[in-house]
Amino acid sequence: MKDHALEGSAPLPSNDAPPQVRLTPEQRALVMRADLLQGVAPDAVHRWLTDAPVRWIPRGDILIQMGVAHNTLFILLSGELSVWLESPNAAFTADAQRAAAAGARKQIARIGPGETAGEQSLISLVDGQLPIAWAIANEDCYVLAVPSAMFWQSMQAEPKIALNLLRVLSARVRKANAGFSEALAQQQRLVQDAETDALTGLYNRRWMDRYYPRALLCKHSTQRPASILMIDLDHFKRVNDEHGHAVGDQVLFQAARRIEFALRPGDLCARYGGEEFCVLLPAVDLRLATGIAQRICASVARQPFALSSGETLPVSVSIGVACWDQQEPLDALLQAADRALYQAKRQGRNQVIASPRPVLI
Repeated sequence: MKDHALEGSAPLPSNDAPPQVRLTPEQRALVMRADLLQGVAPDAVHRWLTDAPVRWIPRGDILIQMGVAHNTLFILLSGELSVWLESPNAAFTADAQRAAAAGARKQIARIGPGETAGEQSLISLVDGQLPIAWAIANEDCYVLAVPSAMFWQSMQAEPKIALNLLRVLSARVRKANAGFSEALAQQQRLVQDAETDALTGLYNRRWMDRYYPRALLCKHSTQRPASILMIDLDHFKRVNDEHGHAVGDQVLFQAARRIEFALRPGDLCARYGGEEFCVLLPAVDLRLATGIAQRICASVARQPFALSSGETLPVSVSIGVACWDQQEPLDALLQAADRALYQAKRQGRNQVIASPRPVLI
């Protein structure tokens, strides 16, 4: 890409496209149809149509550079411009992979014939501000370059230009806000996808590691207890070995639903990994937590799981319970619940074992 930082000067034209000196009749009509000139008589911008130069901008050249002052309003006569919030150095390349990467950059707008560029920069110059975006040619372009002095004189003489300018800038702000809102929503979707287990729909270990400590800290401020459950599907390896991983996936999904159904609003359930689930119970002491764990245990074992094949499969879980004493970190609480879980497995599975309190290792 050529790097032309324009400050009232135009990039040199190629031999294939010599610069125009004046507007053609068709281009005059296009300029008068621009949003900035809606309802404006041609006499009010006569000098725009007769004295302002027409410039040729080759594909890939920079028309407006972030941080570099310019004193020109541009009306696009042909071609297309794009507006970027960061340097578009990789925007134009024959390499497909680099081109795809460039498409992921912060392009915020495209400008077509009859639309304007640079008006916001002209207004910002009043306060001594510099352009906050880049404008480059997506393809070979012709632009009408209206000097700032000519622009301000016409606007003072014809108030409709000022009103149209306000409308144009307001539309740009609304479009930018919509773009930022969509970008934020997309970011939130990506975060949610990254913190959600695709198979069960529960939160995953990554979310748990981030959110559980915050939840405990919140409960610590109120001096209220909190408990944790470690839940493991009994003989799950046997399910995969005898029935296949597809059946194992069905069992995991249905187990997650039964666990959720047995919980209260506000209880925080996540897939810990493999066939293990973890539940944080805010404001719940050991006695109540043990009762909730027993309800989950009974809910899972009460009725065999229905498989897509039409068969049923009995499933049970073992659960370890630990209560937080507002001193130990989350790891100690998880270790205490995990020790109680394995005690439940050693004692025959399909049961709940409670650890009185976590013990630091």
